[in-house]
Amino acid sequence: MRSHPPEQPQSIVFTSVRCRLLDVEKLSEQTLAAIGRMTVAATELERVLARVGAEQAGGDAEAVFAQPGEPLRAARDAVRFAAPERRDTYGRFVEAAAAQLAISQAALRAMWRGGRTDATLFDETTTLLLGCRDALQKLVSADLSEAR
Repeated sequence: MRSHPPEQPQSIVFTSVRCRLLDVEKLSEQTLAAIGRMTVAATELERVLARVGAEQAGGDAEAVFAQPGEPLRAARDAVRFAAPERRDTYGRFVEAAAAQLAISQAALRAMWRGGRTDATLFDETTTLLLGCRDALQKLVSADLSEAR
């Protein structure tokens, strides 16, 4: 005879999820769109970091990118193996990227704790993330051009 598991207090789970959904419903469409832009910008920056770190991680940027947190870790490792004349530059760019990613995560987490929810905050963070992405991409592209 098969026994049934005791009933779980599903209302607690449902209430918790419902509260989270209600919080999201309070955000304006502009804020939700800005959060989306920021998330895409952070992901694009991680993609460039994956390219930086791929050489030391077996050469497969997609494999590096596929693992959460791995693009930054791999890029930091790659800095150690960069040519001496480029090591400092790469180090500054990678650490700037790390700082911007941390800021974007902090902005989202703060929002859930009652922090700012205006679109401007997320759009400003997006601008910084994209600036970091562009600068790092330019550095990577210049190195690839020199290697040819």
